[in-house]
This record gives sequence, C-alpha cells and structure tokens, in this order.
Amino acid sequence: MEVQQAMAWLVGSLNAARPGDSVVLAAMLVITLPLLIVLARGLDGLELGDDTAHALGTRVEQTRLGLMITGVALAAFATAAVGPVGFVAFVSGPIARRLMGGAGRGIPQAGLVGALVMLVSDLLAQHALPNMQLPTGVVTGGFGAAFLLWLLVVSGRSGRVN
Repeated sequence: MEVQQAMAWLVGSLNAARPGDSVVLAAMLVITLPLLIVLARGLDGLELGDDTAHALGTRVEQTRLGLMITGVALAAFATAAVGPVGFVAFVSGPIARRLMGGAGRGIPQAGLVGALVMLVSDLLAQHALPNMQLPTGVVTGGFGAAFLLWLLVVSGRSGRVN
C-alpha cells in the first residue's frame, strides 16, 4: 500500500488530497498573490531586455529574483500537496497566449487555463476507466506531451515559436 501511495505521489494525484492541504494552499496564495501582482508589473519591461527595463525604471535584478522566489514558493507548496503533476505549467502559458492572440502577459489567463487543465484531467482520471482511478499526472502528462508535440509541429511550419 505504501508503494502505491508513493508512486501516486511521484506521478501527481489529487486522489489523496486532504482538506487541510487546501487551507495551506489558500494561505500561501493570500501571501504570494499580492506580491506576484506587484512584481508582474515589471514583466513588460523585462520583455524588452535588461537595459531597456532599467531605463524604464524597473529594478531588473530585484524583480527577477522576486518573481523566481514567488514562483518557486507557489510550485513548492502545490507540489507538496499533490505531487509533481507534470506539464500543467508547460501547457497553460502557450494555450492562454493562443487564446489571447499572443497579446499581453496573460498571467491570470495562464492560471485559469492551468486550473481548467487540472480540473478536466482530474475528471478524466477519475472516470475514464471503470472501477479504477488514474493519477491525475498520468492524464496531464499524456495531454501535455501531445500538446507540446503539436506545438512543435505548428511552430516548425510557421517558423515561429510561442
């Protein structure tokens, strides 16, 4: 039984999530979300390059470090709760960018797409096979791999990468 639980955690599964995990994740969001909103303002400048961002008044190193620490903290708490559910972060950004037409940062949109990917993947993991629940990471891995291959093919044809 312990081996099965360890394997489910290694793949990433919402099956063993407890209500206490949600409380911890909500507390982490309350702490990090305002910080992320403040730091996200500097992303427009950072897209233009370090010199241009600095000329526009962005504290390049502090903004970059703050974004990395905030991102790592959010990923660490989410991973501690459900395990490393693969490909969600990789596919949510490109999907959100395509839905928005390539305009803007899309951080809130990518978060919503990531939540939708997790929701649909968990529903499929629970109901795809009768009398058996798959770990959510198996479904997201299959979807993510297929999406990234499709994105590579489409980007290769058009000569651009999103």
